[in-house]
Amino acid sequence: MFHGNPVPFWAALILSVLFAQGCASFDPGERTASYSLAPPAHTPLTDAGQAALKDRENDAQSGFYLLDDGLSAFVARVAMIEQAQTSLDLQYYIFSNDTTGKIIISRLLEAADRGVRVRLLVDDLGTRVDNPLVAILHSHPNIEIRLFNPVKTRQGPLRLMEMAATFSRSNHRMHNKLMLADSLVMIAGGRNLADEYFSNTLVDFQDVDVLAAGPIVRDGTQSFDDYWNSRATLTVDRVLDADDADMSLEALREFLRGFLAEQQDSEFVDALRGSSLGRQLIAGQIPLDWGLATLYADPPEKVLPQADIPRDQYLLNDLKRILNSASDRLLISSAYFVPGKRGVALFADKEADGVDVRILTNSLSTTDVAIVHSGYSRYRRPLLEHGVELWELRAEAGQPQRMRWFHGESRASLHAKTLVIDDDRSFIGSVNLDGRSLIQNTEVGLLIESPSLNQQLSDLFDRWVASDSAWQLSLDEEQQLQWQATDDGTPITLDRDPETSGWQRFRVWLLSLLTIESQI
Repeated sequence: MFHGNPVPFWAALILSVLFAQGCASFDPGERTASYSLAPPAHTPLTDAGQAALKDRENDAQSGFYLLDDGLSAFVARVAMIEQAQTSLDLQYYIFSNDTTGKIIISRLLEAADRGVRVRLLVDDLGTRVDNPLVAILHSHPNIEIRLFNPVKTRQGPLRLMEMAATFSRSNHRMHNKLMLADSLVMIAGGRNLADEYFSNTLVDFQDVDVLAAGPIVRDGTQSFDDYWNSRATLTVDRVLDADDADMSLEALREFLRGFLAEQQDSEFVDALRGSSLGRQLIAGQIPLDWGLATLYADPPEKVLPQADIPRDQYLLNDLKRILNSASDRLLISSAYFVPGKRGVALFADKEADGVDVRILTNSLSTTDVAIVHSGYSRYRRPLLEHGVELWELRAEAGQPQRMRWFHGESRASLHAKTLVIDDDRSFIGSVNLDGRSLIQNTEVGLLIESPSLNQQLSDLFDRWVASDSAWQLSLDEEQQLQWQATDDGTPITLDRDPETSGWQRFRVWLLSLLTIESQI
């Protein structure tokens, strides 16, 4: 028998990279296209929809309900899943295997068992799908799971190497967030499916979703279908084998039932029981705000370099037009905010035209991505010099609202992506005002023409930028940055990033030297 010398590490590395490069021209293989199902004739959701729509059936307006706290956002999703009769379509960047994730999976499995068709589309980077149990779920006759823009290797160093070798494709991610039930009700906004988005961790994301019913839902179903059937998706059984799972579908059902039983006395589940939103939603009793709406989404092929999608088809182009349409005021909430020179010029021009521009983003102490803060920090001074009002979230923001439901405190972090335009329009979506969202990723958002919804978002913005929730930035007499807020009514003025260490500030300065703005 031939005994060769071990392959040197460097040679194995080269071979692995060459192998990964062969995967760069992404091949989704044979798939069956599927499309959104027609709404059922008579179900709790259709009856609730008719009750809410009343005499607006032939009106082009849609109805909206703002979900501005994590608990309500979760209750609305669970209610939609539990009442769906024909279809559930979910599209998310992150779907975590935590408490809220397991609750949603259990409800989706129950829905599929009663005959509801479930389609789940997740991003392959945001949602690490490497457990064969996902393939077990996919084997259910009423459940199909697809990965967006995946690499074939599931874990370990080879996965990182394959991503590096296919960087021109794998660098683009699906950041969209949509959920649709029976093609009748839709939730869009900033929240992923994970504990921190629903007030169930010590990090409490300040975020916004909107529940929608009416004609705009058809645009949501079309957007979902476009992504679901795009060349950038792959069925999960192409990369995971159900035979490798350590339990059967029935065993998974039993595990989820046991998990839910364990959670019955938890603070989170107790808070869910205390919310009446689910009952109101099913009864058609939630107060809707009415208005015309437009759904904007990036083309899914944006992530495929060979598709060569022109930038005038990006959501970025629509967003510029929306921002430029402001004639009176522009209130911006963006978790990640890296405006670039063009963004600064746009906001400076709006200020020069008499538009009141106010922006809220994360402080260094509340951001979850330091490199984004390094990109943002260089634009603070020029924005302030042009009259833009700028706030950064404080770590203790949102505590009074959270304490209505939970005993423990949490650290706040801004995750919302909203625009308030003049006194009649609002934009709610998944898109941050930074290069990664606008250039690299795919995104989705709703432009809603409703003075009442506009006022609600304006009130929410005012609450978020109150002096006990956010630091207002300004320039002192020597044109140096300063941060101002209040503690128990006592004014505070600081001359450095609040609630941070010298090491944190040095690291951000160091990262700011990198010229990778389009990637953050």
